[in-house]
Amino acid sequence: MNIEWNFGRAVINLPSACVPMLSSASAEQLRILIGLASENGKTLEGICALADTTEARVWEAIAFWEQAGVITLADGISAQPAVQPIQTGRASYTGADMARISASGEMQELLAVCSAILGKTFTPTETESLFYLYDGLRLEFEYIVRLCKYCHDIGKPSLRYLEKVAITLYDGGAVTVGALEAYIEKEERKSDMESKLRMLFGIGERALTPKEREYLSAWVIDWSFPYEVLEMAYNQMMAQIPQPKFSYENGILKRWFEAGCRTKEDVEKLLAGDKKAHESAKQKEKEQNIGFDLDEFFAAATLRGNESSGI
Repeated sequence: MNIEWNFGRAVINLPSACVPMLSSASAEQLRILIGLASENGKTLEGICALADTTEARVWEAIAFWEQAGVITLADGISAQPAVQPIQTGRASYTGADMARISASGEMQELLAVCSAILGKTFTPTETESLFYLYDGLRLEFEYIVRLCKYCHDIGKPSLRYLEKVAITLYDGGAVTVGALEAYIEKEERKSDMESKLRMLFGIGERALTPKEREYLSAWVIDWSFPYEVLEMAYNQMMAQIPQPKFSYENGILKRWFEAGCRTKEDVEKLLAGDKKAHESAKQKEKEQNIGFDLDEFFAAATLRGNESSGI
């Protein structure tokens, strides 16, 4: 790929040390880095304007690039940080930040829509959570509304939970509406299967253990088994042990998956083949036993004949 750079009268130089960080840096951190390297990057206000972000987010990005060895914090930035750089979690918004974000018509609509979905008036802390998703993580309006509706539907209508899920998805790279829909579809499949397995295993209302949830995710998401296959594995398990165990069923399902089974019909063919192979082996063993007995019989008969004839 050949590219011609149109430098014009000015050039922005960046250290090559930033290249390995491109996959781990967020879009906002990259914008701030470019802002730092520009003519307007001499003041905190200038960087905020260029990157369209808050002072707290700028300081977080500075800490990120400094830790990566791309920059060294010196006296180039005249303003003092309003909030100390933090490595995890989100920074607090100042009153000026919240006023700036609230001025956005889309932000006002987002607050109104999410408030209607959850059926409550947001506290300042809850409002700040939405600000962070919209302004900090730069998630789309539709994304936040869809996630809000999902949290409400699963019985967790809190901004705190919504923010936690959003950050987890963001860290995993699921930042588009399509990626969110894929996540929700998987979670709904697991939830539906969990309800069926609770009845099948007789679990009741107790929470699944982390290991049981790991098994469930493997069966439903990684191996894409329908309920009918899980039920077949359960029946086979209960024919062999007195009490159901997730680990035991996982062993059966893993064998079926590695054998190429994906549907009930696939499993039935595999089991039919196993049965045929087992019967064939038993028949062969029986024939071998019969052959041995006949040899013994004829040897004994010959010996008796010789004895009776006086040989």
